[in-house]
Amino acid sequence: MTTKPTIIWDAGGVIYAFDQSRTDRKLSANSGKTVKEISTVLFGSSAGGREYNAGLVEPFNLGKIDSNAFYDTVRNALGLTMTFDEFHDAWTDIFTLNKGIVSFIQDAHRAGYKQGVLSSTNPMHWGKMNSMFDLEALLGKDRVVCTYHPDAGQKKPHPALFETTLRRLQATAPECIYVDDVKQYADAAEKLGIKGVHVDITQQDFQEKCIADLRRLGVTI
Repeated sequence: MTTKPTIIWDAGGVIYAFDQSRTDRKLSANSGKTVKEISTVLFGSSAGGREYNAGLVEPFNLGKIDSNAFYDTVRNALGLTMTFDEFHDAWTDIFTLNKGIVSFIQDAHRAGYKQGVLSSTNPMHWGKMNSMFDLEALLGKDRVVCTYHPDAGQKKPHPALFETTLRRLQATAPECIYVDDVKQYADAAEKLGIKGVHVDITQQDFQEKCIADLRRLGVTI
């Protein structure tokens, strides 16, 4: 009997589309700094590759500071006059659901496929994403690995982050498929023996192509 593959999903970009420029524009309007200046302060040069894991956001994504400390750091760096709640809304109002992927995850769950999440994210963003599509309830909280979690604490594509995910899922690399919209992360999974699927979100039919790739790798639903 063939073992069903385990699917590991990236969240932002694959399951939840996002437009970071929405935040950048709101912070720009409040601070008087340009959108480019805002992006550089928040993410360094990492926004260009859709990694968003450098700059002031890095310690937040890695769980080194909490949401209040992140707000204080950004407020001071940019000269914001926003309250915490106003900042929270500006920071998190960037997501929409990729409904084709969401339906596939639900179908795969009903068909008995083990699934997990490996996300480079922070508590504010994850809270918003999970409120839109409750993956913790669907898959199990232990199967969701965010970089800010205490047992993670590394940026993609660090091997330890994938190892943490495999351990949480009680799975081995050869039985897993990892899906990400950043090619170097999918490639990094391949180097560890995990099958990688790169989702090119610049293509209009990226959801259909992603699902086709998963089916090609043995996900039959």
